[in-house]
Amino acid sequence: MPLTLHRPLPIISQLQQEGLPVRCDPNHRGVLKIGFLNLMPEKEVAERHWLRLLAQTKFDLELHCLKLKQWKSKTRQAHLDRYYQDWDARDDLDALIITGAPLGTRDYDEVSYWQELRHIFDDAILSYASVMYLCWAANAAFYHHYGIPRVQRAKKISGLYEHRILRKHPIIEGIPRDIRVPHSRNAEARQNQMYAHPELRVLMDSRRAGAFVTIDPIRKRLFVLGHPEYEADTLHREFQRDVSRGLSPNEPEFYYLETDDESEGVEREHPPQADWQAHGVRLLENWLETWVR
Repeated sequence: MPLTLHRPLPIISQLQQEGLPVRCDPNHRGVLKIGFLNLMPEKEVAERHWLRLLAQTKFDLELHCLKLKQWKSKTRQAHLDRYYQDWDARDDLDALIITGAPLGTRDYDEVSYWQELRHIFDDAILSYASVMYLCWAANAAFYHHYGIPRVQRAKKISGLYEHRILRKHPIIEGIPRDIRVPHSRNAEARQNQMYAHPELRVLMDSRRAGAFVTIDPIRKRLFVLGHPEYEADTLHREFQRDVSRGLSPNEPEFYYLETDDESEGVEREHPPQADWQAHGVRLLENWLETWVR
């Protein structure tokens, strides 16, 4: 089904070249209207990742890219002003997606837009049928709504990890056990802290990476702590970025594939195929079907 935007995001043409039904049509009204609050500094990358998955769902979606009102981007403000709306510009949206942000080493009060984001978290209770919180936003929402603190890891968690299903729920219907999904973060709300809140249910986790999918079924909140939207080489590029910053990161775990280069007689590492994206599409479909439609 089509994914329709009302503003001509440059990424639309690339996704169309991939054969995806993404379009700009200001006159079209989708069956479901979704807000996309993009907190990532590289706006275009987050757009490409998530619009690719949303375009593969079975729903006729109308997507509105949203931005913070009080905070201004140092590098992407022109892009935001041209293609995004203020987060409170529309009152007819059915659901909201809030992306993560690379802020895992900062305290929440040190984040320049923390107070505005807290206001958005509170407003979402009344404004949307359901909210999907991603990675850093999920941890921030755990802290804001439930008082669960975030714990810094001694080493960044980064890799492609196997998962298990802890309890069945329509949100993860059709997602097989033992799937492998990327994780990448410096800090997290610990899984055992989630268990102290009876309104929270951890549906899927990894023994090495922790919680992956957690829900609050009463308030229809979905927390996704892994990265089913990542492309095949995203963890590789993050690793190279951290190396260039002098951070001495570990290589992403269980991620690189080794192949023999017969011409040179050496083994080379390369990223795997991004087969986890299909599970991300199914997770989105289940969320839309169960709590939004």
